[in-house]
Amino acid sequence: MAEPDRERWSLVRQAIEDTGLDALVCCLAENIVLLSGYYSVTGASMAIFPRVGEPVLIAPRFEREFVDRGWIGDVREYDTWQNRYELPPAHLLRLARTVAEERGLRGGRIGIEGRFETIAPNGLSGEPTGLGVPGQALIGEAFACEPIDATELLYELRARKTAREIERLEIASEVASLGLIAFKEHAQPGNREVDVSAAVESAVRVGGPGYRGARHAFAWAQVTSGPATAGNWNYPLSSARRLERGDLVVIELGVVVDGYWSDLTRTVCAGTANQQKRDLFALVREAHAASTGAVRAGATGVEVDAAGRSLIAATGLGDAFVHQTGHGIGFRYHEPIPFVAPHSSHTLEAGHVHSIEPGVYIPGVGGCRIEDICVVETARGRLISHAEFDLA
Repeated sequence: MAEPDRERWSLVRQAIEDTGLDALVCCLAENIVLLSGYYSVTGASMAIFPRVGEPVLIAPRFEREFVDRGWIGDVREYDTWQNRYELPPAHLLRLARTVAEERGLRGGRIGIEGRFETIAPNGLSGEPTGLGVPGQALIGEAFACEPIDATELLYELRARKTAREIERLEIASEVASLGLIAFKEHAQPGNREVDVSAAVESAVRVGGPGYRGARHAFAWAQVTSGPATAGNWNYPLSSARRLERGDLVVIELGVVVDGYWSDLTRTVCAGTANQQKRDLFALVREAHAASTGAVRAGATGVEVDAAGRSLIAATGLGDAFVHQTGHGIGFRYHEPIPFVAPHSSHTLEAGHVHSIEPGVYIPGVGGCRIEDICVVETARGRLISHAEFDLA
């Protein structure tokens, strides 16, 4: 067991007290990471964080290697997925009821992940596990209560990262940089988009485990080239198209390392870029620097967005910057707090972590985006992703 993140536990306990809850009960992998530092493999675990007393973790016995990397000491293990054992819900119900009785939580005010419609995958990323009606009913039965939706509370808690969580996010971005190096190497004329994507994901999968103690690393590399970079910027899918000389090539790279996320984007040119594309790249890089320079505790999402957007608009390309400057990140690829955009209602706080990702997309020319991860500090923003290279 690792040393508990007491800063995180203090924040959670204060939030529980302030909202009048008796406990938080979480089953989603991303919120179990928040409460325990343990990244669930199968999604068949439960974290119980009471207002009074130490938290409890319920997990399959075969995930002990991963559970031991977390910092909850009271772990209730169970056996499952063999013919001689019950299925997870039966075990979870029995063990959760036992914890509820021991901690006096039966009939209490229990907060749950009631409205998490977008979820981060657990370690078994091909089959992410959510919390639907059966899971909510199980919690209600175990704690003899009508569970209370604590979604907004959880998102507010997740928005402000602790020092230990920021260190884990730095590791995730460093692992992601291994993929960006592979991107730069393979984004060459003649290679297919899927070839480049596969090389990036392989670099993360091979180089991530063992890096600064990491156990699990996974990547989703979306590579587009040529015309698609201007017309399909939003969650594109890599294709069998071969990169042509002079193409702009954009990667949108999501990486998870032990439950902590990075989201980086780079743009390169396959071969030699013409002056128009070099100017486009220089403009986006200038906007990126301007928005990063505007980050500080107390700044608004609108102000940080405007710092870079105004530079792009001044060139007459304001309508070509079609998306937000940034979004929250940490326990999931995209988090709702803080939002850095023209219509944002958020004020940045120390400990917030968000992307800086200005982009310009011009039909017939191509698209260009540069994205990094920024930690909000009292007087500045600090980038924790460091993979710098030019367009060429």
